[in-house]
This record gives sequence, structure tokens and C-alpha cells, in this order.
Amino acid sequence: MKGETSTLSIQANSSYALSTTEQQHIHHLLPSLIQLIRVKQWIKNGFVFVPLLFVFGFPSFLQLYNCAIGAFLFCLVSSAVYIMNDIVDVQKDRAHPVKKNRPIASGAVPIPLAYAMIGVLLISSLLGAFYFNKTVALLILSYFVINIAYSLFLKKLMFIDVFTISLGFILRICAGFMILNKNIAEPVNTWFILFVAFLTLFIGVGKRCSELKTLGNNSSDFRESLRGCSIAQLEQIIVMLMTCTIMSYAIFVYASKIILLYATSPVLLYGIFRYHFLNNKSDLTGSPEMIVYKDRPILVSMLVWAFLFALICVAQSFTA
Repeated sequence: MKGETSTLSIQANSSYALSTTEQQHIHHLLPSLIQLIRVKQWIKNGFVFVPLLFVFGFPSFLQLYNCAIGAFLFCLVSSAVYIMNDIVDVQKDRAHPVKKNRPIASGAVPIPLAYAMIGVLLISSLLGAFYFNKTVALLILSYFVINIAYSLFLKKLMFIDVFTISLGFILRICAGFMILNKNIAEPVNTWFILFVAFLTLFIGVGKRCSELKTLGNNSSDFRESLRGCSIAQLEQIIVMLMTCTIMSYAIFVYASKIILLYATSPVLLYGIFRYHFLNNKSDLTGSPEMIVYKDRPILVSMLVWAFLFALICVAQSFTA
């Protein structure tokens, strides 16, 4: 009887030890999972809120709430895309000086678990979007399909890769317009979408140029779309895209027929020129989203532009 009690005690202690080990494993796994879904890059989904500027007045709580839901749904699907991209690139990431520390490449997150997370994130995003707004659900599904195509083969094609990334931002803005029941075909909205397209292409090519400078002759080993590219060629394209960005914004301001919006142009020009300066002097452009967190002049210019734009739009609502 005493022996049986001891045996049961040992088994209980063993179960407890196993449970503790599992808890420790989960404790170490959670930071890797958070890193895997790239929470810091969720800031890109803030583009869903941009059409709120076109309310030309104080947005209602319902409008803010609906845009927040749309942005969150894009956060879920974008995280699924990031995970899929990491799975596809796992071998290349392991040979990369920085990307080798990513959760999947380092082995911190098993690939089967990563696939399971993709399923959970994608299904949650699509079901939530279908219940919330069927048009937004279609845009989210399009975003996922396009980005899976990007992960599998589009990112290997020169310039097509940055066009695909730019399209992702356009889909976010279109989702914002749809949530607010705004007509995308209106000239002012169309020119703003074109401005965003050129701006994101400008940033995307700047990132590719930064990668080319950092990786040198080995750049094509890590990003096939850079094969055959030269820094001089990309710098010429960057200047052209910078010009298109500025011109499209100027036409957007003209189409809005709001004279005060011209006051936002110097702030926008400063932000663009600052980014171009960083592209030549800093490695921050290798990760554009980090500019918002680390470069104070860029952050301040963005906040000032948003404040001026919103203030002018609200003032316009009182004079209309």
C-alpha cells in the first residue's frame, strides 16, 4: 500500500514536472510568436484610417470604430502574409546576416505551428470581414491572394515586387473609402490614391536601393528582383518617383478646391526630402516602418502634416 502511494506520488511529480516544462516552453515561445506576426509593421494598416480625412469635418464615433475594425482585420491578414513569406524564404533567411534571427529561420517557431497560425489568422480575418462588410472582405481576400503570389513568385520579378507592395497600401485605402461609403471615382479621391501609389513606390524602391548598398554583390542571393540592378539605376528611378509623388499631391490639392491645403505641401516636401536624405546616409530605409519609430524629424513631419490636414478639413466643414 505504501509502495503504491509512493509510485502514485512519483507519477504525480513527473506530471507536474512535465507541466512546468511545457509552461516554460510556452513562456519562451510567446515572444517569438509576437515577433513572427510583426506587430511593429501593423502601423502600415493605419492607411485604412486615411479616408477619414475626407469626411471634411469631425468623424463620428461610428466612423472611427468601423475604420478601427477594418484596420484590425487587415492586421490579422497581413500577419498571415508575413508568416507565409517567412516560411517560403526560410532557407534564404538562414543565410542572411540579419534575417537569420527571425523566429522561423532561427528555429524558435516550428513550421507546422506557423502554418497553423496562418490558418487561424486568415480565417479570423475573412470571417470577421464577411460579417462586417462584404466589400472589405473581398478586398482582404484580394490582398491575401496577391501577397501569396508575391511570396511565391512575384517578388522575384524586377519592379513587379514593389508594384505589388504598393497595391497592398492602395487596397487598404480603398477599404477605408468603402467603410465610409465614399466614392473612389471622385477626382479628389482618385488623385489621392495615385499620390499614395507613387509615395509607396518611392519608399519601396528606396528600400531596394538600401538593400543593394548593404548586401553589395550578394544582393541577388537574398532578393532575386535585384539581379541586374545597379545603385545608379535605382537612384534615377527614385528621383522620378519622388517627382511623381510631389506632382500627384499638388494635383490632388488642386482637385480638392481647398486653398488652405496648399499649406500642407511644404511639410510633405520636407518629409519626402528627409526620406531621400536617409536613403543615402542611413540604413533605416532598409526597414521603412522603423523610420516612424526611430527618425524624429520624419515622425514630427508626419504628425504635423496629419494635424494640419485634419485641422483644415474640419475648418472647411464650418465654412461650407
